[in-house]
This record gives sequence, structure tokens and C-alpha cells, in this order.
Amino acid sequence: MKKEIDQNQIDWVFIAKGIGICLVVIGHFHPESSPEYWSNLRDIIYSFHMPLFFLLSGYLYNHGKYSYADLVKAKTKRLLYPFISIAAIFLLIKYAAGIFVKLEHPVQIESIYSLLTNPVNSYMPLLWFVYALFLIFTVYPLLKLYMDVYLLFALFIAINSIIGNDYLVFGSALANIPFFIFGAILRENSELSKRLVGANCYYILVPLLLFITFHYLSNYFSIHQYLVYATKVLIGVLGSIFVINLSHAILKLSTFKAKDVIAEIGCYSMTIYLLHTLFESTVRIGFLQVLKNVQVPFELIAFMAVLCGVMFPFIIEKQLLRKFRATKKFILGIS
Repeated sequence: MKKEIDQNQIDWVFIAKGIGICLVVIGHFHPESSPEYWSNLRDIIYSFHMPLFFLLSGYLYNHGKYSYADLVKAKTKRLLYPFISIAAIFLLIKYAAGIFVKLEHPVQIESIYSLLTNPVNSYMPLLWFVYALFLIFTVYPLLKLYMDVYLLFALFIAINSIIGNDYLVFGSALANIPFFIFGAILRENSELSKRLVGANCYYILVPLLLFITFHYLSNYFSIHQYLVYATKVLIGVLGSIFVINLSHAILKLSTFKAKDVIAEIGCYSMTIYLLHTLFESTVRIGFLQVLKNVQVPFELIAFMAVLCGVMFPFIIEKQLLRKFRATKKFILGIS
């Protein structure tokens, strides 16, 4: 049964994306001089920040709304156009920058090839998400024609648990499709959604406490090899549900004016995701390589890097990329 999403639901999705993309930017700041608490924070963030975006994509997907050909065409424009454009832009930027400074992911023949087979190992590793999401959108609708969504969820948990997901081309999609499917389940099953999603303290604290518990247990206790992946999915889902319920609570706070800012950040989350390392790295390189003899507290560097990583892509999309038809089409992937 198809379930339409009203505007109020769209609003919380943007808030959730806003929270999620800020966590992504925080998690991607990791200089060698990072203190232990920062590394621990990144470990927590990494356990659910990208599962959240796959889950939200699955929730927003309306199976059967478009023909398969129209869906692939739409996702080609929305995901592959930006993939190609961002890859070309960063190829030029990183090639030029690599002449003057040391880069974590320099432009090399191997890294260019990896862009087409496993973007995580390329000169622009962030493109793995766009790559994986496009593959999921092309595969999931076909599988959904022949198999119940719950069976699909269980099937991909089993596949990842038994044979793993360390494969070229489809490995990242395979590893993350259960989160996408769980989002689709939340959309289709209103009863389950009512049990898991809400705005009061109960809905916020329960998934948070469960997330902390399972995250702690997974780090400090040995888990059977066939349960490792399922545990990661559980932790990723719990962290995502916490952010979703927090977003519902924020939406209900009429006096909390910052919610509009968070939602707008969420609206521009893809551009922030794709461009934030450019500005974050500039701050990191500026303080840790160019001004390495100047004593600056790590927390100040981190704050400046995260702020620049969020705000500059935000401004670029709002004030530049949305102003021209070509940039809207080929960089943002929107009409």
C-alpha cells in the first residue's frame, strides 16, 4: 500500500538531514593531532551518520510512483550528473593543490580508476555515497517486484553477514541497502512507524540509550563473526531513529527559531556533503601545515573547520549554483 508524505513529514526530514550533515562534517575532520576524545566522538558518529541518509532515502522512495525507466532517468540526473561534475571539478582542484601541499587523497592514475570501481579509494572518496545510492535505486525496485520488503531486509542482512561486502563496484551498495530498505519499511508500515517514531522524551531517550548500550557492547565485547554486520545495522538504525525522533521534537518547538536554519542546511545537504572537505581541508592545512609554528587550540581549529565546511558550501549553492540552469542541472542534479 502506497503512503503519501505530507509537508510536515518533509520538514522533519530536512531537519534530520541538517543534523546528519553537520555530524558528517564533524566526523570528517581528523588531523593526526586529534585528541583521543575527538577520535572517540568520530567513532560514534561514523556508526550511524551515513546509515541515516540511506534510511531517509528509503523512506522518501515511493515504490511504483514512476516506471522503472523514468526512475532510472530521474536518478541519473539527480545523482550521476553531480557525480561526474564533482569528479571533474575536484580532479582539477586537487591536481593543482597537490603541487603545493600534501593531500590525503591526491590525484593519481590509481585513484582515477578507483573512482569508477570503488570511489572510497579514489581522489574524491566522498563520491562513494552517490555511487552506492544510484546502484541501490537501480536494483531495489526490481527486487521489490519479486520479494516482500521484509524478506529483502533479512536477505541482505544474511548476504552481508555470510559473504561480506568487500567487492568492487557494488560493495558499498550491498553494505548499505539494508538501511535503505528499513527506511522503506518505516514508510510502508504505519504501525511500526508509530511504535518507533515520535517527538516526546520516550521516543528520544529509548533509542539513544539502546544505541549507547549496543555501541559500547560492540566495542568492548567479542561478537560472533556472523553477527558483526547485523550488530552494525542495529546500531546504525538506532542512531538514525534517535536523530529522526529528535528532528520531530525540534519541529514541534515553535519557539526554537534555529529549526529553520537546520532545515535549510538539510535542504542543501548534498552540496555540503560533496564540497565540505574542500573548505575543511583548507582550514586544516592552513593551521597545521602553513601556520604550524603558531599554537592554536585544537578545539578552535575544529570549530573553524566544521563551520567553514558547512557554511561555505551552503552559501555557494544558495547564492551561486541555484542561480544558473547549467549548475542546477549538472552540479545539483535538479531541474
